[in-house]
Amino acid sequence: MRFGLIAVLVCACGSPMNGGTGGGSGTGGGTVSGTGGGTTSGTGGGTTSGTGGGTTSGTGGGATSGTGGGTTSGTGGGTGGSAVYDIPNGTLLFSESFEDTSFNARGWYDGAAAPTLSTDVPTGGGTRSYEARFAMGATNAPTPARHQFTGSERVFIRMWLKFSPNWVGSGVAYHPHMFHLTTNKDGMYIGPANSHMTTYLEVVGLRPMLALQDARNVDTACILRNNDTFVGCNGNFSTYVFTENRSVAACNGLRGDVDGRDCFDNGGGNWYSARYWRTPSDWFSNTAGPRYKADWHRFEAYYQMNTIQNGVGQTDGKLRLWIDGEKVLSYDRILFRTNENADMVFNQFLMLPYIGPGSPVAQSYFVDELRVATGLIP
Repeated sequence: MRFGLIAVLVCACGSPMNGGTGGGSGTGGGTVSGTGGGTTSGTGGGTTSGTGGGTTSGTGGGATSGTGGGTTSGTGGGTGGSAVYDIPNGTLLFSESFEDTSFNARGWYDGAAAPTLSTDVPTGGGTRSYEARFAMGATNAPTPARHQFTGSERVFIRMWLKFSPNWVGSGVAYHPHMFHLTTNKDGMYIGPANSHMTTYLEVVGLRPMLALQDARNVDTACILRNNDTFVGCNGNFSTYVFTENRSVAACNGLRGDVDGRDCFDNGGGNWYSARYWRTPSDWFSNTAGPRYKADWHRFEAYYQMNTIQNGVGQTDGKLRLWIDGEKVLSYDRILFRTNENADMVFNQFLMLPYIGPGSPVAQSYFVDELRVATGLIP
């Protein structure tokens, strides 16, 4: 999403509006081993309100049912909440403690021969952590890259995360890309910015963000742009009948919860389609204190696929993000899949550090004690 990451295709891009998701990386195929691959940056910009654009399309595009693209359904769950861990318990899918660089032996692939390890570790951790070390001007940091797991409709991610004291990220309103999930609808080397479903977990500026894109699902016959104008649609977006063969993110309507969205022409008849959710303001701080970016923090995210009823994808999927046990994002009206991809499950974790414009300084972020599970674990 102006997000960006992997694969071999590269195109020029502008900057997204109001933060956007950053266009993206990887329009398919394998990656360049150990580098996170080349990138594809799009040209459009994301919007942030999620409250306009498009009207009910098709035969029930409204909030929860029907086959139409639907209208923006509002922001739903929003942030915070009283029940801190309001998700089912789960079982561990895989874990990584970053104690040595024998990542291939532990199921990682497509990564650098020797990703950087650090002796900076959180309390209770081991002796090493992973360091995503960006040289000045670099777009990628050496990484273990990808790890497949048994497919699941529910995924819980826990890790410890910190940034170098001089961390500035991309220096623009989008990137870096950090962590992703992809699904059984794409191959093991899929470029995360051009898939049937990719999730994003990252910190842009000092604001944590969750996002998703599904560019390979877009019905190109009817496109809803970021400014609420449309392309095609038989001349009328509000009456165009979408089927279940369509994007759930942005370009074919905005059913379910949305904070911001990004739909732009990626060239060659392909459209990038994404939506995202950010904390209302900066969560991390540049100065010492409980939210200091250069201290270790526990990051936890949860993704739960929506159901399919009577051949129609329902807006009842879930997203959660916790930092140090505080729930900072919580949404219960997420559409990850339509009936076209009714058997979609998450099956791959990707750790692909990427700054599309190039890192403005030499800087790092650190990851330790990664756990990926089907739900809440001890």
